[in-house]
Amino acid sequence: MAFKLGVLPVLGGRGAAEPAATAAFVRRLEEVGCESVWAVEHLVVPDAYRSTYPYDPSGRMSLGPGDDIPDPLHWLTFAAAHTSRLVLGTAMLILPLHHPVDLAKRLATLDVLSGGRLIAGIGVGWLREEYDAVGVPFAERGRIADEYLAALRALWTTIPARHHGRTVRFDGVHSAPRPTRPEGVPVMVGGHSPAAVRRAARFGTDFYPLGVDVEGLAGLLARLRAECAAIGRDPAGVAVTARAPATRADADALRELGVTRVVIRADPRDPDRVAETVDRYRHEILGE
Repeated sequence: MAFKLGVLPVLGGRGAAEPAATAAFVRRLEEVGCESVWAVEHLVVPDAYRSTYPYDPSGRMSLGPGDDIPDPLHWLTFAAAHTSRLVLGTAMLILPLHHPVDLAKRLATLDVLSGGRLIAGIGVGWLREEYDAVGVPFAERGRIADEYLAALRALWTTIPARHHGRTVRFDGVHSAPRPTRPEGVPVMVGGHSPAAVRRAARFGTDFYPLGVDVEGLAGLLARLRAECAAIGRDPAGVAVTARAPATRADADALRELGVTRVVIRADPRDPDRVAETVDRYRHEILGE
């Protein structure tokens, strides 16, 4: 089975939102047959932080105050205008930092303008200082994310929409344009905690378990199957994405686990090198 191949642009320094380079980058991804492009989010980056980045042994993320981190939905809207087939994904929107009534409209608009190519990847984040800057309680982020997902679903799938929650309440409202699919914009849940697995079972069309090796992924997917069974859902309805494996053996193991998409990183400032990176990875690691 061939993986769907997604690409996450490497950010660093200035120029991540440079128009000509961005347009050339996404066009080249489409030309070489990549399935998707993914945009990260940080609303702010503090000068210093005490939070621990969970995806590197150093506990520090590679991005710093001097790096451009474009708004992912604006960046993907620009990417949509320069492509026709490329799937457009966020990896990840920090959901509790976005009011769901506003976000539902923004996501649906991008989905419609792109012809239904959007996947809304969401997570709860790890950077407490970013939550502090927005005034959202970090300790409540999981509960808020679950409520916001329920509110998004209501706004996308019911006419008129109604939601009465602890944080968000609305009744008899309409949000248009509506997403291209009756069930709403596809939602990818990111994370590797038990709460993220439960969230994926309840709300996700996709699951992206970040920060785990093949063995850890196998355990998470077993938990996902159990969570789906508990609510009467077929786990086959949740597609699984993984970070790009480093070896062909790992790629084969991911196939055995049912992973359908892998995401590699590429520098968007050199389109020719992007094509070389994709071709080499497909040949050397994926065996295609």
